Amino acid sequence: MVLPDQAAIAAAVRGTRWHQVSVVPSTGSTNADLADGVRAGDEPGRVLIADVQTAGRGRHLRPWSAPAGTQLSISVTVAVPAAAAPRAGWLSLVTGVAAVAAVREVTGLSAGLKWPNDVLLDAEPGGRGGKTAGILSELATAPGGNLVAVIGTGLNTTLAAADVPVETATSLQLAGAADPDRTALAIAYLRHLDAGLTAWTDDPAAARAEYLAACVTVGQEVTVSLPADEVLRGTAVDVDAEGRIVVQDAAGKRHVLSAGDVTHLRPA
Repeated sequence: MVLPDQAAIAAAVRGTRWHQVSVVPSTGSTNADLADGVRAGDEPGRVLIADVQTAGRGRHLRPWSAPAGTQLSISVTVAVPAAAAPRAGWLSLVTGVAAVAAVREVTGLSAGLKWPNDVLLDAEPGGRGGKTAGILSELATAPGGNLVAVIGTGLNTTLAAADVPVETATSLQLAGAADPDRTALAIAYLRHLDAGLTAWTDDPAAARAEYLAACVTVGQEVTVSLPADEVLRGTAVDVDAEGRIVVQDAAGKRHVLSAGDVTHLRPA
């Protein structure tokens, strides 16, 4: 299986914040590798892509893995300025917007975000829609005390139906993209993420507007499984300035939630 082209990616993102791009055949976790580098003094702006992760993780420490060559597994490090630290929760949402933009640009598929950052695909005729990417954002502390975000994205590109982890998952190929190019996807993703991160620091209102334009959860009838084993049912009506979902129940009460697993009750 041909790896994403490290030289082509590095050349294409020259002039952005991404100053070092590495592509490796295999590692335990791209996020863990970069977090170790942050703590050892590596400068933010690194990109690490692995063909295979043997210990990849999603939200809630769920395992995240795929056969060789079937996924774009990519992590980056991002400096978190002190003024933007209270909005660090937005980083994974901004990343979701970049992933959606890259999928649309490279494949032409219809993609959107389920809150907070699951990339969902509509299926082409005969294809299979569903979740094709997950995102995990973590914070690491550099030796000088500065915060650095480590953001990992796993995008299913050519994952076969027999290998998808759950029935609601899919890949770009299963949804109808004939031959997803991982090099092109990485380039588009990194360019869109660079622009999104600039908005995150300089114009938070614009970053939120971009998110709302990509989010297919707002307007949906949903259930939200909450940490205390409660389930809330209602209509998702907004994502607020702090990145929290706002759900209005049948009685008209609005619930503002920062965590919870969302299920759409009808197609997005």
